[in-house]
Amino acid sequence: MASNTERRRYPRVSLTHVTVEVYDSEGQPAQPEFCFIINVSENGMLFKSDSPNEDYTSNRRVRLTFTLPDNNVVIRTDALIIHIQETDLSRYLGVQFKGLGDAERNFLKEFVKKSLNAG
Repeated sequence: MASNTERRRYPRVSLTHVTVEVYDSEGQPAQPEFCFIINVSENGMLFKSDSPNEDYTSNRRVRLTFTLPDNNVVIRTDALIIHIQETDLSRYLGVQFKGLGDAERNFLKEFVKKSLNAG
């Protein structure tokens, strides 16, 4: 069986101390949940939610806002929840970006490329 790395079309890089603001697809609730990003690619991300109150389900659309390290560009995009892994304390959500602009995709692609080459 192929590993996740081998099956991925878009390489992912790990992030530490980087958060994403998560809203529902209409921009609600007024207070977004701030979640830690585990890893990111030009096509999606994995983030960790500690909120027991959020109703995350597969195939749900969410709206994300985040900034990459060493970059002041704010990326806003809708995303589709692809998978959820639950633990006793947290949920890990894998999302695929939907409607990401070309400029933002290029920033992500260059960030991933630069991060992989530095490692």
